[in-house]
Amino acid sequence: MPWRFNNRGFTLIEVLIALVILGLVGVVLLQTTQTSTDQSRYLANKVIATWVAKDRVTAMRLSLRQGQSPELGDQRVEQAGRQWLTRIQLSKQTAQLDRIEVQVFLGSEITPMYRLSSYLPHLGDRQ
Repeated sequence: MPWRFNNRGFTLIEVLIALVILGLVGVVLLQTTQTSTDQSRYLANKVIATWVAKDRVTAMRLSLRQGQSPELGDQRVEQAGRQWLTRIQLSKQTAQLDRIEVQVFLGSEITPMYRLSSYLPHLGDRQ
């Protein structure tokens, strides 16, 4: 008597293979979603760090225009619900210009999230 296969349903092996394939697709989709979320968070932090650095340079320029000495020390700022640290490095570029570099750190990280270089009139003895 020859064997006859019943074509009315799936075998257990076929169901298990389909579940494994669906599981693998789900894992790949989850990893892709996680990567996209991490990249979006990083880019949002980078944009905010840019704003923080530009605000610091603008505040320095405004204080110079008002005849005041700009604040050169580290500053902590809260922006978008996060704590940021800005650090200024000042170097003399020419007799009339000083180069400033503003480094912006997120929280207590040791590498800056963003760096901005700019120039100001020589601060001279106002430092």
